[in-house]
Amino acid sequence: MSFVSSPPRLILIPRRTTVAAIGAVAVAAFVSPAVLAGTTSPQLSVAVSTVGEATQTVTSTSGIPGSPGLYTYNGSVSSATSGEWSVSWALTGADTAILPDRPSISTNFTVANTSGSTRSFQILVTFASPVQLTPGVTSIEWGSLLQGTLTSNQGGVASLVGLVPSMLYGMINGSGVSFNNPSVPSTTTTTTIGPSGNTYTGAIPGGPNVSTIGYMMTFSLSANSTAVFDGSWSGIVVPAPGAAALLALAGVTGRRRRGR
Repeated sequence: MSFVSSPPRLILIPRRTTVAAIGAVAVAAFVSPAVLAGTTSPQLSVAVSTVGEATQTVTSTSGIPGSPGLYTYNGSVSSATSGEWSVSWALTGADTAILPDRPSISTNFTVANTSGSTRSFQILVTFASPVQLTPGVTSIEWGSLLQGTLTSNQGGVASLVGLVPSMLYGMINGSGVSFNNPSVPSTTTTTTIGPSGNTYTGAIPGGPNVSTIGYMMTFSLSANSTAVFDGSWSGIVVPAPGAAALLALAGVTGRRRRGR
């Protein structure tokens, strides 16, 4: 194999939202998911690779609507030959057409290795999250969270080992980015994975705008073991450092003028 480089429902209201828009969000919160089931959601792609088998890719624009702007995508793949492994997911992503300042996709996966030997996996997630940025005016602060549980299906000791480039590797516009905090868990034999939080505040590959976000998870899982992952890879649009300083200066100047 070659590797390539439900919590409580929250209503998220983007900044600069008008009173009318807030009212629309409130009404949308009470619309039944069944009514919205035919809505086309942002495209999600999940590609699963493991040693000795062809990569399996599932692409969907049929997310289940939840809180306004959030869609959950359910899916699974399993071994096409041996039947000795399976990967399932329930990933929640933000539609940036509704939540333009908050691109995000969760990391909710269940990976089962029912074979008698350790198996390596790579999971590549790509999610359409277009965000328009203005250089020098707006930027994005990124953060990730990875946690979960690890169990042996035969009552023994399970092992989960992160492989190159890491157990969780954030991606923007199809390119990987290096976390500011290198504490992504690499090896664990305990029943708890993480939690591990990481950040990225560097340049946007292929920027200034964002078209897709995602991540790559690369790890090995011991025989007869199951790993359940939970967490997210997300960003929030903020004023660029220079713009923040100008806004602060403008505020001070305005107060001085009013005080005269």
